[in-house]
Amino acid sequence: DIQKLHVTTCRLGMAPRRIVHCPEGRLFAVGCVESGIKHVGLGGPETNSMSNCLRFMDDTTFEDIDRVDLEPYETILSMAYVSLTVPQSQDAPGETQRRFLMVGTAYVLPDEDEPSRGKILLYSCEPDGTSAGLKNRQVRPVTELFTQGAVYSICQFYQGTVLCSVNTKTMLVKLVDDTGVPRLQFLGTGHHGHILSYSVRSMAEPSITEAIGMGSQQSMSVDRAETKDEEKEMLAIVGDLMRSIGLVQYYPEHMTLEEVARDFNPNWTTAVEMLTEDVYLGAENWGNFFCLRRNKAATSEEVRFRLDSIGEFNLGEMCNKFMRGSLVMPVSASNSSGSNRRTLRRTGTPQKGSKDSAKAAAASRMQRPVVVTGSQTLFGTSDGTLGVVLGLDSRTAAFFACLEKAMSKVIRPVGDFRHDLFRSCKTERRTHPAHGFVDGDLVETFVDLDRHLMETVVKEMNRDGSWEVDDVALRSDENNKETEDENYSIELTVDDVLSMVEEITMLH
Repeated sequence: DIQKLHVTTCRLGMAPRRIVHCPEGRLFAVGCVESGIKHVGLGGPETNSMSNCLRFMDDTTFEDIDRVDLEPYETILSMAYVSLTVPQSQDAPGETQRRFLMVGTAYVLPDEDEPSRGKILLYSCEPDGTSAGLKNRQVRPVTELFTQGAVYSICQFYQGTVLCSVNTKTMLVKLVDDTGVPRLQFLGTGHHGHILSYSVRSMAEPSITEAIGMGSQQSMSVDRAETKDEEKEMLAIVGDLMRSIGLVQYYPEHMTLEEVARDFNPNWTTAVEMLTEDVYLGAENWGNFFCLRRNKAATSEEVRFRLDSIGEFNLGEMCNKFMRGSLVMPVSASNSSGSNRRTLRRTGTPQKGSKDSAKAAAASRMQRPVVVTGSQTLFGTSDGTLGVVLGLDSRTAAFFACLEKAMSKVIRPVGDFRHDLFRSCKTERRTHPAHGFVDGDLVETFVDLDRHLMETVVKEMNRDGSWEVDDVALRSDENNKETEDENYSIELTVDDVLSMVEEITMLH
């Protein structure tokens, strides 16, 4: 059953391009394109030109709070709610963390093939703190920085800085206050060498430290955060429009960004995301997903510089956005599975001369596999589809891969079009079979099958046996390993598979 709860349509009267939530100000910032069709008259051709604007709305009532109109030919390309380090005055030395709305734009002129000018706009969306301030919220411009190109992407980086991709360059931006007036400036020379830096992402999270007071305690918290950042590698991935994904690292002692690894496949990248420090997800214009892994422990420098492809999957739609998060409330997989534990059936006979029949009886009952997830990434496509990519541990992935293979073998597809051919990674010059991904749309249809088909699929899984990884099944503790008998075999039941599929369904 499809449930629609608390769905509200807010008609803008113009085309939205970007949207960001500002929790401190309890508002949404929406970058819109307003067509000048309604202004067409006798004023000439300039009256029907398209203009861009920023609209700020309450996150509960969706009432308009403020509006900022941009200059002619200025187009909104990127928006992000970031945390920046704000220097204090000379009377109160130290630094604080404050959150701002950052907007990247470009001047799209008719006589230019590629934008040569752009801007980075900074706005403060924090309320005054009083009841009157909450009712009369107002967005305050802080500063702006002119760039020599289009600001295609913005993301949070470490130590209160922000990464921006400007045409072919990846630049680091910092907020300074050396003259008493806050302003943005580029830090170092950045990284050059991409054909077009379309997207940039990092694992850095915005700091929640607020500039509530002045003193040594606040500066110490910022210092601890910066020390923690310095201990880890400051990595980010850059999605090149024509040259797939590159991994860059920032060296604060030299104030430089250097490329440390890259994918040499010619993927026309449309969206990228960092799943972990060493695993990266990308989408390209042929409707495929690809997953890359960094060879950090390799001894050869040539191998370390290459990102290995560990997964490919045909989605069938062009994905243009990745975002870390989930559409449901976070649920602990271990807690949710603990209340619904089932047992697996064992077949076979114990060996003669068993020392303890109680151990053999305990070994004959095993807990079912548990769904263990890692990263959770949302994606959106140009066709309007929303979906989620879940990171699975090896045993959970093996279980669902076995279920996927059994279902595609037992269930006759529509038009006899094989599932493995449909999900194979197809581009203009090559076709590769899908690997490293499990089709969640397929495995979740298991709950809609009739009982006879369910039993047939489970029987095929038991015959295959590839759902078992390393040992015969997952153990609840280390004591179960000692009681395991090699002559026992494990059989799945329909209830076991149903329970696993229902658990994974509740995660999105």
